[in-house]
Amino acid sequence: MPELPALTILVIDPDPRNCQFLGNLFTQKGYSTQTSTSAKEGYILALRDRPDVIVFDPSIADMPAAQLVRRLRSDKRTGSALLIALTAASNSEQLSELLAAGCNEYLVKSQESLERIYAILTETDTLMNETQPVGGIKRRSQGGVLVVFLSAKGGAGTSSMCANVAQVLGETHPEREMAVLDLVLPIGSIGQIVGYQGDFNLLEAAQKPREELNPDFLRRVMTPLETWRFRLLAGISDPESSNSLDASRIPAIIDAYRRTFDAVFVDLGRSLSRISLPIILEADVIVMVTASDMATATLTQTVWKYLQAKGVPNRNVYVLLNRAVGLEGVSKSDAERIIGLPIQATIPYMGANFSLANNQHLPVLRKMPTDTAAMMIAQVSRQILEIAYQNRA
Repeated sequence: MPELPALTILVIDPDPRNCQFLGNLFTQKGYSTQTSTSAKEGYILALRDRPDVIVFDPSIADMPAAQLVRRLRSDKRTGSALLIALTAASNSEQLSELLAAGCNEYLVKSQESLERIYAILTETDTLMNETQPVGGIKRRSQGGVLVVFLSAKGGAGTSSMCANVAQVLGETHPEREMAVLDLVLPIGSIGQIVGYQGDFNLLEAAQKPREELNPDFLRRVMTPLETWRFRLLAGISDPESSNSLDASRIPAIIDAYRRTFDAVFVDLGRSLSRISLPIILEADVIVMVTASDMATATLTQTVWKYLQAKGVPNRNVYVLLNRAVGLEGVSKSDAERIIGLPIQATIPYMGANFSLANNQHLPVLRKMPTDTAAMMIAQVSRQILEIAYQNRA
């Protein structure tokens, strides 16, 4: 008798016929499957049997779907389970709420969605022997490291830092392939900094079927930026197009890039949202860019408290104080006291030099190699990559 796949699946659907249908499908594929028509019963089964995958219909009536997801995520017995919402009709508010709560996938019931689930199960089953628990979250031991840049307030220089850190590491590690993903919504910003002239962007990537986002395709449509030493997935160029973005595709995009490149840098800007939270939780290191004004430091404290509540450990956060607006403002020690985290590095004030480099689409270290701030960025870049690999190990 063939050995069953390692994965166990729990199906929660208020319609008994759907429950039986999905349960039979997964069982026929060789997976060990349980079903429940009640969210409360399904929750109890999940805590007792600790399934690897939970497929649920958000229309369950006896418990709000987001509450179910949060409960599953907050319990160490189910915190690392793969959660897939399978709904009869797409709802953007529901999508955002479930992603924020910790759901991995949000799919509309169809044959295509079933094929997508099969692909996820096959991929997850294959990776189970390549994962190890880190802080209650299963992380791949292989694949590109994920570095996320975010700030609590606009004007902190997050996009510039993301681009320049990636450039330094691409320059110093030519044997490694670097990719930068501009996920700032509604309009991307890194393309303007690096002078990107290509056509492929986040919206087009989201429209591609998962199987098309393979290494050969990504390398073909993303030519390396010679000056910047990385490949760029540009952000969306206008707010109208941004409205048509299928946010449920973003996890698949992140996964495809991590499978293709050695290091993936994601610029989220100040978009701490239901869309960006799953990316932040998966990151090997989170670079929180703050500034020296009181408002930004206070908002950074708020963001950090929120991430703490979501289970982000201190070791995953790298706080970078960028004195982008001048020498005045709170001191480093004051900022640390307000935020509640140590600041690992401070970028000195560069005056108009940073803007000048951006306007000329040049990395700071190339434009002003002897500038103290430029040399500090180089040092910061090495530290960030080292921390990313330490956290991965």
